[in-house]
Amino acid sequence: MLVKRETRTGSNDLNVIYRPFKVDEMLGQEANCKMVAKWLDEGTMPHTFLFTGDAGCGKTTMARIISVGLNCEETPGSIACMKCNSCLSIVNQNSIDVVEVNVGRSGTKGDVDSIIENLPSAPFSMRYKVMIFDEAHKLTDASQDLLLKIIEDGYQHVYFIFCTNKPNKLKKEFSGGRVTRMHFDRLADELIFELLINVAEFEGMPYDKKVLLYLAEEAKGVPRDCLPWLKQVADEGSWSLEVAKQITGVLIDEEDPQVIELCKTLLYGDWKKSVKLYDDIKLPAEKIRLAVAGFMAWKLKISKTIGQGRMYSDMLEFLANPIYLSGKAGDHTMYNNMFKVIQIIKSARRG
Repeated sequence: MLVKRETRTGSNDLNVIYRPFKVDEMLGQEANCKMVAKWLDEGTMPHTFLFTGDAGCGKTTMARIISVGLNCEETPGSIACMKCNSCLSIVNQNSIDVVEVNVGRSGTKGDVDSIIENLPSAPFSMRYKVMIFDEAHKLTDASQDLLLKIIEDGYQHVYFIFCTNKPNKLKKEFSGGRVTRMHFDRLADELIFELLINVAEFEGMPYDKKVLLYLAEEAKGVPRDCLPWLKQVADEGSWSLEVAKQITGVLIDEEDPQVIELCKTLLYGDWKKSVKLYDDIKLPAEKIRLAVAGFMAWKLKISKTIGQGRMYSDMLEFLANPIYLSGKAGDHTMYNNMFKVIQIIKSARRG
């Protein structure tokens, strides 16, 4: 079920205003939805979860759905009212009791210490505290040990949800008996196509089904990717496949001459020229990242020595991470990625 909700942040991002907050609004993930609805309605929600699966497939969304279902003041359960103060504060992301931690920025032991220091105290305004850890695999070993001890002891009024697309980087105890693991799959193209049609009709867009089908296929099962593309296609206005291909970045890949020249310049270690070549491509940072990552993956595949392979593998550790920022902010992330590539190259040469 598609529902549009405005937020106090004033964001017009389609991913934000059409984000699910109730179980029956979730797209796909039928088994997970059935279990979560049952736990919410029966009051038997496990206190610690590990959500796994590719980025953009619903892990954080489900964590928020659980937060709303646990804390709704009027109708707690799988069918929250979405009107009470608790529901609205979670939608607007200004709840003191529901905390989302970006572990990539706040994953040290000191950061975790400050978070868990207040856990024993009662929730400020809700029934329960919910701690959501995005990119949980980036937690330091010390942070993981500290959290595992808290999970083992447990608090009746606190729920933990760890979200990651790299569960193998977490300690094995996170897959133990005290942690409920749920995997989130990519969606079928048909589901994403249906989502695009529903949003386009709700927004009054004069859409072309062929373009929507193309966007659904290019999303590769990740619903978060397709809605920003839909907005760009609608804003451009022609609803042509050629424009859709430009927006999704299909017209540039690792075999594109501009990408090859950029990658060769990076591998040569020429920072100044690399920045100029990047700026000359004039495509969104995420599209260039995908192409550069593809080139480096190819170099990894043909590596002749362990050392050479390790070098390209180190590059892919960060080049494989999607860039969800647009404009200058996305460019800044890509500049940092390119600088890291050059540093790896120079370090390998010194070794």
